[in-house]
Amino acid sequence: MVKTRPLIRPYAPDRHRDQLRVCIVALQDFEHGLEGTLPRGEEMADAQLAFLMTRCSTNAGQIFVAEIDDAVVGFVGVLTRVPPEAPDEDVRPYAYVSDLVVLAPYRHRGLGRALLEHAVAFARSAGATSVRIGVLANNAAARKLYESLGFTDRNVQLVKRFE
Repeated sequence: MVKTRPLIRPYAPDRHRDQLRVCIVALQDFEHGLEGTLPRGEEMADAQLAFLMTRCSTNAGQIFVAEIDDAVVGFVGVLTRVPPEAPDEDVRPYAYVSDLVVLAPYRHRGLGRALLEHAVAFARSAGATSVRIGVLANNAAARKLYESLGFTDRNVQLVKRFE
């Protein structure tokens, strides 16, 4: 039977690790295409996966995968208790969506929206009072999605390269 709707469930390392790695590579390669100074996916996927697991453990986080016909087609990482980084910030911990990707053949079907809504609901249920998400400045499609779900600019970081 072919599933028409994705199943969003918590990441299970023994079942999803290799497929999650494929998603990390896809996300990084997409971002490398937008920002050529970023490493390619295969160069950093294992380190990124380990980093994500550590951040989830340290910040009460969770990874959720989207499955269609038992295949992972996207994922979202959400950290629910991130402490402020500087003394001039709001003193309350916040939630942070660390990663969000849907594999190219499955985009434009509402999966990114569903994953992000799931992450926000999880953060809220964990007691977060706000949730943040980062986006590359030239990733217009992601920014449009985030804004459609109520995210607004908090700060803008600019860069000047010396290359």
